[in-house]
Amino acid sequence: MDLSSEKNKSQQSFSNETLDTSNKKFENFDFLRAIFSISIVAYKTNLFYVPTQLFPNSLTYAFSDYILSGIVGAIAVPVFLQISLFIFDIKSSKIGPSYFIKKRLPRLISLYLFWLILITLYDVLFFDKFAVISENFSSLKQLFLFVVSGNNTPYFFFFSLIFLTVASEAFIYFFKILGRQFPNKKLTYYLLVLSCALVFAFSTLDPIIHFTGVQSSFLNAVNNLARWDYNPLNFLPYIFTAAITAQEYNDGRLQVFNKFIKQKLSCLLGLALMFFVLEWTLTSNRFLVQVDQAPLDHYMRLSLLFGSWSLLYIALLSRLKVPAIVKIVSNLSLGIYGFHVFFIYKNRLSFDGIPQLKNIFQDFPVFQTLSTFLIILFGSMALAFVFGKIKFTRTWVA
Repeated sequence: MDLSSEKNKSQQSFSNETLDTSNKKFENFDFLRAIFSISIVAYKTNLFYVPTQLFPNSLTYAFSDYILSGIVGAIAVPVFLQISLFIFDIKSSKIGPSYFIKKRLPRLISLYLFWLILITLYDVLFFDKFAVISENFSSLKQLFLFVVSGNNTPYFFFFSLIFLTVASEAFIYFFKILGRQFPNKKLTYYLLVLSCALVFAFSTLDPIIHFTGVQSSFLNAVNNLARWDYNPLNFLPYIFTAAITAQEYNDGRLQVFNKFIKQKLSCLLGLALMFFVLEWTLTSNRFLVQVDQAPLDHYMRLSLLFGSWSLLYIALLSRLKVPAIVKIVSNLSLGIYGFHVFFIYKNRLSFDGIPQLKNIFQDFPVFQTLSTFLIILFGSMALAFVFGKIKFTRTWVA
């Protein structure tokens, strides 16, 4: 009998059992996936502005714009990033670089290419024909913008996730070369603070330029890049929040709701609230900032970072049983994210061809908002279900 072979099999079996156990413990991520996949559709269809449509006043507008849209809607992408990077860090720390090279990176690249090619073909067939191709490939700059922004669609998420996952693996691998299973925690916190400072500097460039009147081509160029929604550098801090949480999880510090967790959650929620108030102030105070897009429209907001980090901890600590309906929506969440773009892309969904509905919607805009939301949500779910049953496409929608 080959004892070394048996030992390797035993170690592999233990590793698989450990990962299976971890996946079971992460079942409460289904709540986050389900809630925020629906939230994204609500965000894109202006469902969060229904209170303002029903009761048009400054209070309901503030509630819709800053609370519902600015937090519940905008935090969806950060939540998905936190979940994805955390699970990657857990698995990579257990399996090693082979997981990143053989499984995770090919999976992310194929996801990105599938949705990018699909939306580009859709664009070519139904909108600008081949003009869109020639425009996007007209220069290196246009090609770069096309790739990073996912053809100027929410598919930028996949490119940013690839960027962050590569950076996370490099961060983990650096410490493995030094003989450590996990990154140095103190250094990780330092890098988190530095990355937060960088993102905060990005967010304050516009009001500083406006308030001081400083004219600099370099500052304007940096400001334009920083304020670009698709800039993956805006998500740099998520590399370190995921690394810290993964190490705490592996150290056994997230098994129960203890004093450490209470203090940390209080700190994170306090930071989220502090930055949210600051962002609200910068948005509302027109003598500080007068721009076409308010800071609350951008992913460089640190309130989203600390808010999504808090939700990651809460999901890890939750012991709630996942209802069947939540599990179903969670399983369809990737498809919902992918297919909802086809409905909203270049305002494709329109009721102009149905005069009766058009008249009703003009008199009652709330009905149009609700109808649009429900059609896109259930349409995306239906497409995700159908494509999930097809062998060729199953891997990219589930």
